[in-house]
Amino acid sequence: MIRVQHVIIGASGQVGGYLQRTLARLGEDVRGTYYRHPEPSLTQLDITEPKEVQDFFNALKRVDVVWIPAAMANVDQCQQDVDASHLHNVEAPGYVAQTAMKRGGRVVFFSTDYVFDGHNGPYGEEDPTHPIQVYGQHKEEIEQYLRKEIPHALIIRPAWIYSRDENPRNFVYRVLEQLKENKPVKAVIDQWNTPTPSEGLVKMAWQAVQDGFEGILHIAGPERLTRYDLTCRIAKAFGYDVSLIEPVNTASFHLPASRPLNGGLITQYAPYKMESGRDFTPVF
Repeated sequence: MIRVQHVIIGASGQVGGYLQRTLARLGEDVRGTYYRHPEPSLTQLDITEPKEVQDFFNALKRVDVVWIPAAMANVDQCQQDVDASHLHNVEAPGYVAQTAMKRGGRVVFFSTDYVFDGHNGPYGEEDPTHPIQVYGQHKEEIEQYLRKEIPHALIIRPAWIYSRDENPRNFVYRVLEQLKENKPVKAVIDQWNTPTPSEGLVKMAWQAVQDGFEGILHIAGPERLTRYDLTCRIAKAFGYDVSLIEPVNTASFHLPASRPLNGGLITQYAPYKMESGRDFTPVF
């Protein structure tokens, strides 16, 4: 039996790392890359450099599935540096997808719920997109490119991804680091969304690939919560004083980029509706 060759672009990140470990445990043949966060098992790759991308893929004997969770995901940084956001979130993944397609690889791209404006959530796959910040606009642009130019692409939209990883990019980790120092944590009460565990996201994404799913797919947690509710649950689960969680409004942060307030994702595809306990182990 020939093993499938997986390539994970951005395997040092929260989603990419869990995906790398999961596929490896399943006995799949996996090759992962990193950009700024080195790990011994990964290959450094700057996807904004076309020659590096070409050389990386040329060195592979076979390419079956190319996963692209890599992104410039700091929403406020994207708002302040539009050119960098377009390079990292549109041009670079677009070139990776082109290269993967030419090698016969199936493209799986991770997008975001920020393609919606958050006026009337939760949103299904067929709802019209309307991003309200640069990050969402660029994710919408690359989605449209992939659907038009890359046959059989799978585009996955998650929301508010979290995990148990001790990683500064993980929301749960950041909250716990503040609580350990007995510091108050400000959490907004006017943003609603569907927190998505990395564990369940990867499980459903892998299932969708095995099923041959194409097009847009929403994969999100089963509950719709405010950021304040989520933060309180994290505190309770790890035995910290909930009174340290301070409810605030989004406007109080004076952020460069607008956030969807009434957001969240739902899927119209029953096999990919996530359930706690069956599809993931809750962190909180």
